[in-house]
Amino acid sequence: MSRAPFQPGVCDTPDMSTNRLDVAVIGRGMIGAAAGRHLAEAGHRTALIGPGEPEDRHTSQGPFCSHPDEGRITRIAARTQTWSDVAALSIERYPDIATRSGISFHTPCGFIAAYHDAPDWVARAAKYGSDARLVDADWVRETTGIAITNGLGLVTEGAPAGHINPRRLVAAQTELARLGGANVIDAAVQGVVRRNGGFEVTGPFGAVIADRILVATGAFGAEMFDWQLAVERRARSTVMARLANDGRIPCLILDQPPDDRVHEIYWVPPVEYPDGSVRIKIGGNRKETILLEPHELTDWFHGDGDPIEIESLTNNLSSLLPDAPLGDIVTAPCVITGTPTGAPYIGWIDDGVAVAIAGNGSAAKSSDELGRLGATLFSDAGWDSPLDPANFSPQLL
Repeated sequence: MSRAPFQPGVCDTPDMSTNRLDVAVIGRGMIGAAAGRHLAEAGHRTALIGPGEPEDRHTSQGPFCSHPDEGRITRIAARTQTWSDVAALSIERYPDIATRSGISFHTPCGFIAAYHDAPDWVARAAKYGSDARLVDADWVRETTGIAITNGLGLVTEGAPAGHINPRRLVAAQTELARLGGANVIDAAVQGVVRRNGGFEVTGPFGAVIADRILVATGAFGAEMFDWQLAVERRARSTVMARLANDGRIPCLILDQPPDDRVHEIYWVPPVEYPDGSVRIKIGGNRKETILLEPHELTDWFHGDGDPIEIESLTNNLSSLLPDAPLGDIVTAPCVITGTPTGAPYIGWIDDGVAVAIAGNGSAAKSSDELGRLGATLFSDAGWDSPLDPANFSPQLL
């Protein structure tokens, strides 16, 4: 059967019910936007569907992005070789994404980690020519002003380690998807049903008909499908303290922080936020994890985070930067979508339905490669990576 000519573009209310597509990507976050870009550039007739960040999270009904902020850590040194692999492959493509989209998003300011297995982090990064190396606490204090006293091993990594702006990276990927021929729809999906051997995806934009779908909705979207993934929706809080950027502070991941009500913390050095303030952002993993059900997500995002976690994070920031003139703080809730394996789910879960979901709090830096892996599922050759697809196999409840 012949198809009508495909007209790519950005649409708010398209009527595509007679313009059948190859793939509809549901979710326009970091992984979904990357997948839409790779699908379009591979020649698939693609719709990339998802809303932008809500203007007011206190009143919006969602969906929400996992972390509403201006910075995510990027580095090659990582806890596992798989995470180092997908990070290195993504980072290698940052310059091309920025150049072709015209949107910059990467700041290579360096990175420090304090972990018991720091030598292993160095070894994993060395595979890709990273300059990651071991240092001591005196070097860290003198070079960066960070006071680390937990006795753990310390690894530092220079450029391209640093941070990325997630909002700008999503914008860059979205622009490249559009330029590649994808139809970018800035609205939330409200329903998905099987129809005529494919899928009808509906929302305020009308209807999109696609042969297959890729679900990249993060913590949201569970109510749209009969199947349920084995994931945890872990409530997290972030603290953003006003602090001028003197160029010394790198990104940080630290186990066993001084205030141990969180057992691991991370921060992104001072960056400018939309209100013009410059703030350092700190978050962490609370020992007593708060798990959310899908129906609890909106109420969580309407709040300002967990008071216990906020207090602990604020204490840790002051302890680790004893000389920094920290100013007022603002706080925000976020959610990590975690899996039993600690790796994202990328694979088929039903006839015509694939997922690229669950970043486990580590996917931002690696989102381009994770999206690319999701896109390869729809090619004739299938999975295109030396990485074992079994490591990413989705698990259902």
